[in-house]
Amino acid sequence: MTTAPDSAAEVATQLLEITGEALLSGAFDRFAECFRLPQVVATMDGARVLRTRDDLRRVFDEVRGLYAELGVARLDRWVEAALFDGPDRIRQAHVTHLLSKEGALLRPPFTDLAEIVREDGRWQVVGNQYTVETDTDHGRALLSAGVRPEAEAGPDSPAAAVFQGILDRVTRAFLTGDFETMFAAVQLPLFVQASQGTRVFATRDEVEADFRRYVTEFRVHGVTDAVRKVTSAEMVGARRITGGYRTHILSGAQLVVPAYKSAMTVEQGDDLAWRMTSIIHPMGHLTLTDKSEARNLPCPGDGRS
Repeated sequence: MTTAPDSAAEVATQLLEITGEALLSGAFDRFAECFRLPQVVATMDGARVLRTRDDLRRVFDEVRGLYAELGVARLDRWVEAALFDGPDRIRQAHVTHLLSKEGALLRPPFTDLAEIVREDGRWQVVGNQYTVETDTDHGRALLSAGVRPEAEAGPDSPAAAVFQGILDRVTRAFLTGDFETMFAAVQLPLFVQASQGTRVFATRDEVEADFRRYVTEFRVHGVTDAVRKVTSAEMVGARRITGGYRTHILSGAQLVVPAYKSAMTVEQGDDLAWRMTSIIHPMGHLTLTDKSEARNLPCPGDGRS
């Protein structure tokens, strides 16, 4: 896309309109113009690097095939958040509804966190992370081509050690109320996708207010421990890791809320420190309803899970 919209949201919206129409009509050439190779495609716990036009075509065809099988006639997509991260980079989050000809919702809505870059006056997408489970028809379509970012990308890989280290530090910071330690692991702006929608934290004050809210809710709900374990971690380029993890929040021996999966991206700064740039949760802040539903769930490792 070579036009010059006034805002990051306009750039993101125009790309969504072009790619959505191309997906539905089968106009692959038009679709391909919106993407720069190599292209990173990630789900909640998997990733592929599309290196060639054939890779992109394979994913395009697989997604179109899924849409045809589901009876998708319309894509209802809108930008939840978009901002410039430097003059030639945009980070955005959008929500997609897959609709039938009659307007019926065919699948639960899903979010995509995307990175868009400008080169030679053209805005193109270079990476997407979807709130889609890998082991589903949609996840398999998205990851149907390309190569894994690194040969060993499981929970025992070097990338996983970095990923788990950040999880451990941040988890302990929330349990002890240590904001400075938590904030040292954040790169602004931080994108957080939860059940209520996407939030963008652009300032230290915004991050601290959210941190204090979580610490208060942990205290109210009697949280005594939290266990976060990496399930996948993959190097995407020299300074970025994308991966997934599972969280158990405990009060004594009981789960406060059902265990849940999340995905996270971390990037290495010029100071060589790794920091979080985006987090995808299936849930937001703890609620009394969540606690009530989880009251009798077993703790992991007690023989009932």
